[in-house]
Amino acid sequence: MDKQAYKKYCAEQLRAVFVAAKKGKTDDKLKHRSEGLLLAGELLGVIAKSEAFELIEQEHIAVFGETTAQRAERKNGLKALKAKSPDAYFDIPAIERRK
Repeated sequence: MDKQAYKKYCAEQLRAVFVAAKKGKTDDKLKHRSEGLLLAGELLGVIAKSEAFELIEQEHIAVFGETTAQRAERKNGLKALKAKSPDAYFDIPAIERRK
């Protein structure tokens, strides 16, 4: 397997992880397998750590429409809002909170 094929396979696995997460059906086995693929690629010198990070970000944006950092910030903001003002939190439509 060449470098491009390996990166493509990793991207497909990451996309599957993110699609499952978006549907609310996280698959820990698939997630850990994908993490292992990226780590193995780094250890074997097939992909650099920066390439793995870029791959994660690209697939995350493709599925969620935002970077991992943006999504984490938004989710933390919702968690803080829920703790501070549950009424304001529940005024946000559930479909919007779930994204």
